[in-house]
Amino acid sequence: MTYYSDDNCVYCHGCGARYDIFDLYAIQQQKITPNSDNHVSYQFKEIYNEVAEYMHADVNQFKIKPEDALHNKINEYNRRLIEKAAKTLDKTDYLQKRGISQELGKQFHIGFIENWINPTIEYKADKGTHQKPTPRLIIPTGVSSYLARDTRDNIPDAEKRYIKLKQGSLNLFNAKALQDDSKPLFVTEGELDALSILEVSKEANALALGSTSNIDLFLDTIRNIKRQAIQKHEAYYPTILIATDNDSAGQLAARKLSQGLNSSYIDNYIVDIARNCKDPNEALTTDRNKFADTVASTIKDPDNYLVGLLKRISQHKEKPQFIPTGFSNLDQVLDGGLYPQLYVIGAISSLGKTTLAMQIADRIAARQHKHVFIFNLETSKDELTEKNLSRLTFELADDKSGNPQTARSINNGSWLDYPKESKLVMRAVEAYSKYYTYLHIDDGTESRPSAKDIYSRLNIYCSKHPDNKPVVIVDYLQILRAIDDRDTDKEKVTKSIAEFKRIATTFEVPVIVISSFNRSSYDNPAAMESFKESGEIEYYADTLIGLQYRGIDSEDSNLDNLKKQDPRNIEAKILKNRNGRSGVSVNFAYYPKYNDFIAEDD
Repeated sequence: MTYYSDDNCVYCHGCGARYDIFDLYAIQQQKITPNSDNHVSYQFKEIYNEVAEYMHADVNQFKIKPEDALHNKINEYNRRLIEKAAKTLDKTDYLQKRGISQELGKQFHIGFIENWINPTIEYKADKGTHQKPTPRLIIPTGVSSYLARDTRDNIPDAEKRYIKLKQGSLNLFNAKALQDDSKPLFVTEGELDALSILEVSKEANALALGSTSNIDLFLDTIRNIKRQAIQKHEAYYPTILIATDNDSAGQLAARKLSQGLNSSYIDNYIVDIARNCKDPNEALTTDRNKFADTVASTIKDPDNYLVGLLKRISQHKEKPQFIPTGFSNLDQVLDGGLYPQLYVIGAISSLGKTTLAMQIADRIAARQHKHVFIFNLETSKDELTEKNLSRLTFELADDKSGNPQTARSINNGSWLDYPKESKLVMRAVEAYSKYYTYLHIDDGTESRPSAKDIYSRLNIYCSKHPDNKPVVIVDYLQILRAIDDRDTDKEKVTKSIAEFKRIATTFEVPVIVISSFNRSSYDNPAAMESFKESGEIEYYADTLIGLQYRGIDSEDSNLDNLKKQDPRNIEAKILKNRNGRSGVSVNFAYYPKYNDFIAEDD
C-alpha cells in the first residue's frame, strides 16, 4: 500500500482499496472484514471515539444518542439481511422474467427474501404494529443499503406505491464502476436498467442512480474521483452515456446530468437505447437482440446525432414547441410564438415593457391554460393584479356598461359607489378568476431573488410537473440580487443572463427577461447597444426585442410629444432573432391609463 498525504489515505494498487485511519482501525482493531468491493462498514461515531482514545488525542468526542443506537441497529439488520438474501436468490425467477440472468444477479450480490418486512418501521413502531410480509428482490447499493422490490405478479392497487422501497443511506447502484474509465459508463435511473445493459454487453459498464433525486450525489461522486486523480497525477477520462427513462422526467434528468458533467469537463452523451420503450429493461424484454444491437451501436457511436435529430423533429411535429403570445402580429414574426429559448425585451423607463410582458402572460394563461411564472422585483402582486383587472375592464367595456377603471381607481375602491362600474369590475374579476391560478406571481419587492434562486424555484416545479412546462418572466434584469455579493454590476448581469439561458435550456421553457436601457439611449432608436451591459445580453439572448415610440428615429422627433399621444404608438423592433427573422418591426397602440396593448396589423 502507498500512503498519500494529500488526502491522508492509503491506496492498494493491487485491489484498488482506499482506506483512511478510521477504516484501518476498524479492520485491525475491530476485526471488521471488508466486503468484495473493499468497503468497510462500521459506525463512524463509535470508531472515531475509539481512535481518539487510542491516540490520546485532545479532541471533542461524539455523544452517542439513542437515535444513533437505533440507526446502528437498523444498519446492522440490513447488513445481515443482504448476506442472507444473497444465499436464496435461486428461490425466485423474477430476474429471468425481467431478462436478467441469475449469474449476473449473483455478481452484484442480489438476493431474495420471501417474507420481507420494513426494518425501519419494525424497529421504530410501537408494539402491536403489524406489517404484512411481502416477497422482495434485494438489490444492494451499499453494505447496509438496498432496494427491496416486490416480486408479486398481482399487486393490489393500494400497495403499488410500495413496489420499490429503499433501505439504508442513499447510494448509487454499482458506484465502483465510476473508478474504471477504460470502458464507457451508462447511467440509468433504475437498477434493473443498468443490469439490462450489463446483460447484453461486456464492452461497457453501467450504473443506476436509483432515483432522479440522486443526480447531485452522482455528480459529487464523479467530481471527487476526478479531483483525487488530479491530486495523484493520474489520468481519469471517463465517457458517460446518459440513458435515463424515455419520459419527461427522464429527459429533464438527462439534461441536468449533461450540464453538470459539462461544467466539470467530463465527456458525456445523452443516448437513447430504449428507443420506443419506456426504459432499457423494457427494451430488453421486448426484443433482446434489437436491444443488444442498439447498445453495441451506441458504444461505437454514442453521439448518434442524426437519429437523435430525427427523433426530436418527430416530437416537435407531434407537439409544437411554440406558445403563441396572443398578439398575432408578434407571433407572425416569431414563427408562431415563444420557443424554449431566452428572450430579452428592453425599453426606456415607463414605456410599457412590464405591461406588455404581463399581457402576454395573461393571454397565455387565459387562452392556453399554461402556467406562467412571473418574478417581479419592482411591482407587488396586488399592483400587478389591479393592472390586469384594469385592462380587463377596458376590454369588456361597451356602450351599456360603466366606465373602465384604472389600476389606481380599482385599488382605492371608488367604483364600489357606482352600480354600472361595480358590475363592470366584477365582470373583470369573474373573467380573471377563470385563469389567474395559472399565473404564479412571485413578489420580489420585499426580498429580491437572484437568478440562482429563480433556477431553484423552476427546478422544483419542473421536477414535479415535467409534462407542464411553464413560461418564465423576469422583471427586471438589472435589479436582481447578485449571485455573488462581490460581483460588479457587469459581472452581476453576465452571471444572471447566463443563468436564465441555462433555465431555458435545462427545462426547455421560454424565458422572457425584461431589461432597462442605457440613459444615453433614451432619445435614440432602440438598438443592441441600448441594453445595459449589452455585450453579454446580446451574446446569451436568442431573441432581442427593443420597444420604442414609433417615430423616434425621425430627425424632428420629440420624446415628450410622443409620450403625450393617446394611445401611444409603440413599435417592437426585432433586433436579433437567432432562429428567425430579425430587422423587422411590429406596431401596437398602447393605452397606458388602462394597461392595454392592442396589436396593429400592418
